[in-house]
Amino acid sequence: MKATRGPAAAAALALAALASAPGSELAAQTPDAWVLVGQDIDDYRLRLDAEVAHSGASSMRIEARGNRRRSQWVASVQLVDATSYRGKRMRLRGYLRADDVDSGGLWVRVDGILEGKYAMLALDNSEDRRIEDTREWETREIVVDIPPEGVTILMGAMLTGDGELWVDDLSFEEVADDVPLTTEPEVVITDQPYSRPPGVFPVPTNLDFEREMVDPMESER
Repeated sequence: MKATRGPAAAAALALAALASAPGSELAAQTPDAWVLVGQDIDDYRLRLDAEVAHSGASSMRIEARGNRRRSQWVASVQLVDATSYRGKRMRLRGYLRADDVDSGGLWVRVDGILEGKYAMLALDNSEDRRIEDTREWETREIVVDIPPEGVTILMGAMLTGDGELWVDDLSFEEVADDVPLTTEPEVVITDQPYSRPPGVFPVPTNLDFEREMVDPMESER
């Protein structure tokens, strides 16, 4: 694997900071275990949709609101401990539905430690497999190797520009080595020490988006 520095490292650090930052106030009907990150987060909304689903009772919905530009983006994300997946080839697969979307898709990133520093070990944001315009449910997938140095896996869906994107029935499972990667990994080593973000799950959870996030203050009443 090749280590690189520069603009890509800055972008990786920016997303790392967003993913590890404390979340904003809980919105109604937010899917449990998922948060929304991005530099343009105020122009988007993440919620549980009980009216549209590929199966079951609900799906995850990312929707643009206000003024949007094609340069704007957000991503839903869940953070998963990479320890039990090290050395394995993993596939994130799910169903996407789009309404007047500029660009949307699944994404996976693997963070870890190289040379004692924080490193982005792999990133696939489905750049060449994006869903656009208005589409009914379509399958999308990402295949990525989890290196031995992996510490955290970030996974979710991205929406760039305008539109509404639904995600449902995700799965994250090991596949054989002869299943091709969807993107060749590019390693980015930063100048920052690795800091494990909060809110990391031992394994992926609520991939069918059937659970709503509960405000801890409400649960104590």
